[in-house]
This record gives sequence, structure tokens and C-alpha cells, in this order.
Amino acid sequence: MKIAYLVNQYPSVSHSFIRREIQALEKLNLDIARYSVRSLLNELVDPGDIEEHKKTRFILGGSKILLIGAVIHILFAHPAGFVKAFLKT
Repeated sequence: MKIAYLVNQYPSVSHSFIRREIQALEKLNLDIARYSVRSLLNELVDPGDIEEHKKTRFILGGSKILLIGAVIHILFAHPAGFVKAFLKT
């Protein structure tokens, strides 16, 4: 089973519980994908957070293809919600 975590800013000091949860799931042999909207690499000091940063894919500040892919995925996975969100802007 593959599970994806999508967090606004990950890893960060305040997300140590998320890191522990991900590590526990990985010990159960689950495949965990980490996605974050933004990177906080310059603010990280904990070695565990720095290691998590290496395993995390970032949407903003990264590849535009990743951002486009995420939008397309949301569009096809939840088209009604996507249209509602688009119309509200």
C-alpha cells in the first residue's frame, strides 16, 4: 500500500509527530510519499528533519512539472471540488 502525506511546510520543528507517524508506518512496510507545498530547509537544525527533507517532494520552489501534475491529479480525482474551488476565486 502506498500512502501520501501532503503538508503545507514539511518537515518542520512543529511536525515531529508527523515524522514519527511516517516512520511507524514505514516500519510496517508501507510505502510513504511525502509532499510539501514549501521547503523550510534553511530553518532546519534537527538531523531527523534534514533527513526527512531529502525524502520530501516540494511543489513550490521545485519543478513546475510537479505542480502541474498535482493540479491535473486533483482535477481528475475530484473534478467537482476542483470546479467549486476554481469558481470561488
